[in-house]
Amino acid sequence: MRTTKLTSAINQLESISVNRLTLEQTQGLIATTHQALEELGIRAEQDFEVLSKDLADANPFVIRNAKRKLSRIQTQADYLLTLKENLEDSFQKKYMEDGMARRVGGHRTLVYIEAFILSLIVIVLGLLIYDMTAGPDTERPGWLSSNNIFLMDATCCFIFMSEFLFRLSCAHSKRFVWKHHWVDFVTSIPIPGEAQLARFGRLARLARFAKFLRLLRFARLFFFLWRGMDKLQDVMDVKMMKKTIRWSAMATLGGAFLIYQLEGTESANPVSTFGKAIWWSFTTVLTGGFGDIHNPISTSGQVLTGLLVIVGMVLVGVFTATLTSIFVGQQNEGESESIDFIRARLDELTDQTTKPADHESD
Repeated sequence: MRTTKLTSAINQLESISVNRLTLEQTQGLIATTHQALEELGIRAEQDFEVLSKDLADANPFVIRNAKRKLSRIQTQADYLLTLKENLEDSFQKKYMEDGMARRVGGHRTLVYIEAFILSLIVIVLGLLIYDMTAGPDTERPGWLSSNNIFLMDATCCFIFMSEFLFRLSCAHSKRFVWKHHWVDFVTSIPIPGEAQLARFGRLARLARFAKFLRLLRFARLFFFLWRGMDKLQDVMDVKMMKKTIRWSAMATLGGAFLIYQLEGTESANPVSTFGKAIWWSFTTVLTGGFGDIHNPISTSGQVLTGLLVIVGMVLVGVFTATLTSIFVGQQNEGESESIDFIRARLDELTDQTTKPADHESD
């Protein structure tokens, strides 16, 4: 019986989170958070006045007290500002999802639609990877030719664009949608390949942009992965992980472009194509140069390799630390609360010890 009550109490405590609040509760907390920030500002001004008086009286403890009060106020301000941002984002997201659910017939239907969109993202990812690595159409099954893959990609992009416009129409703030779902718009734009450009006859000169289009298609792979991370963000906090992946992709593409320009001129070179250069850059960033695909010959290439190794070490370390913090976040929150309590008690004890001294001096 006691175990059942304990389990129920734990479940009730876990239900108190930003993501599980109603719209009314979220609006109420946003208002009180604004009020708490104003009160914290007033308290900081009062503390400054007291400390200024202590400084004028040459109180030897004024520097220590100022550091403690600053640390406590800064901690509370960081918490309130982060809470305010999370509450505002949660309100916009709930308002949008409630509007979408009303139009499609309920939240369960909306979940099915999200699962369908996620499945399409996986399918398009697989098609794009296959199209980039499978070679010419003569070596592929007929239904997986470049033109058929482009048609399937364009069809899925039409569905993605419809979902983005539907989301935009249900949002309370259009700016919120463009800020947080711009990747949805980018992944809704189909990009033709060389086979599609060649169908334009005299305009086939556009094929000279094939390298640029190939780079854009690689970028689409990254955007699709980014969109998948957005789906995971509903389950866990992956904001820092997303930043790490973004910088890793930028470092990989930048390193591939530079090594291709520096040492990709010879046909027998392991980085003679941009695709091979991307694979070399990826393994260098991820493994710290132990991929042993290509040993740079030029001084510029060696310097580039060293920079990519250092960047990879930093990014992998941040990614690992972020993943660890997700699992130990609750413990850190408890330690922060204990530190805040200890600081508050120290401030009280300091005030109690300084007041008698002031009375004696009077």
